[in-house]
Amino acid sequence: MFASMQRALGTRPSPSERDRAMAALKLRYREGRLSTEELEALVERVYTTVRRSEIAAYLWAMPLQTMRWLTLRRVRRLQATVLRFHAATYATINATALGVWALTGEGTFWPAVVLLPTTALLAWHAVLSRRLTRALGRRGW
Repeated sequence: MFASMQRALGTRPSPSERDRAMAALKLRYREGRLSTEELEALVERVYTTVRRSEIAAYLWAMPLQTMRWLTLRRVRRLQATVLRFHAATYATINATALGVWALTGEGTFWPAVVLLPTTALLAWHAVLSRRLTRALGRRGW
């Protein structure tokens, strides 16, 4: 795993990674944490870097506030991905249960045993995910 991280940091940065780095530098400049000369020098470095690790080093040297902003974006993206996966799993399990129930003669509605708790879990996940994102936003993360 460490070797794969090293390979990833040693590869060439994509244009979107350079754009994200530029957004972080611009935010730092707007916050007043960078002078115009520093911003120009860092912009030139970001666009001339050869490896991802160099961009990571520039971003790592930034004040914590900018790193918090980048972290919040990653947390939100991760939460959205996990929630989509949870919703897809929910739909698959419940559609399968309903399909089996319909194919076996539609007797007593036994899929409710699966449908009710999975619905509650999905709703709980969505609410907690939203609360966490809002709490992090209020704290400046």
